[in-house]
Amino acid sequence: MLALGLVPLAVPEIERYGRLVVEPAMPAQVSEVGLRSEPNLELLRQLAPDLIVIDPGLASARGRLEQIAPVDVFTTLAPGRRPLTVAQEAMRRLAARLGLDAACETYLARFETNLAGYAAQAAGYRGGPLYLIHEMFRNRALVFGSTGLYQDVLSRFGLRNAWTGPSGLYGHIVIGIEELADVPEARLVLINSRAADFARLLRTHPFLGSLPAIRASRLTVLSDVHFSGGVPAAERFARLLAERLPKDGDGQG
Repeated sequence: MLALGLVPLAVPEIERYGRLVVEPAMPAQVSEVGLRSEPNLELLRQLAPDLIVIDPGLASARGRLEQIAPVDVFTTLAPGRRPLTVAQEAMRRLAARLGLDAACETYLARFETNLAGYAAQAAGYRGGPLYLIHEMFRNRALVFGSTGLYQDVLSRFGLRNAWTGPSGLYGHIVIGIEELADVPEARLVLINSRAADFARLLRTHPFLGSLPAIRASRLTVLSDVHFSGGVPAAERFARLLAERLPKDGDGQG
């Protein structure tokens, strides 16, 4: 909605949105309605919205929400289909429901132009394939594979994903950190602002220091991106990756 220029009346978890989704920025006048899993129904009634948009995870509450306002289910995921294509289709459906078709087509055209520009910017990268990592805990890592939104951006950029194993509907899978050594020439891309303090990360995960990518300083750290956040998230990831990738095989970005 924000990408289409419409400010919602209320959303859940505004602080979490600002920390993990980041953009489009949430305007200050938007009301907070509690948790995504347990929205404050009394407050929703007081706000009297014209439409409530939910994701499939809140389907069990649909009946109660429909007592307040009509409900529309929005999702950017569909098994077996490319996430970016599904997200673009979902955005068009939502825009049609809101009477914002023209704004949607303008936004999507601008997205394609920007994506092409980011791809050109990233074309100078001459390094190896990329391990896309969101989280590390103990001796495990959350990596993104071929089924996720990030893969669609990599494909547009002509870049290879170092993780060629399985991944789920959200595009990720938990693997052992030692598996990040399976492609010695790969670069690690950490999509997590908390990873910016790499010295602390190495203290927390000492095995990282033995990985070929770390020994060769092939590490890129990106700020947070919502990995199932649809078209705006794809653009944010594309821009951050294009800005941060070094123009040679080695070096940190």
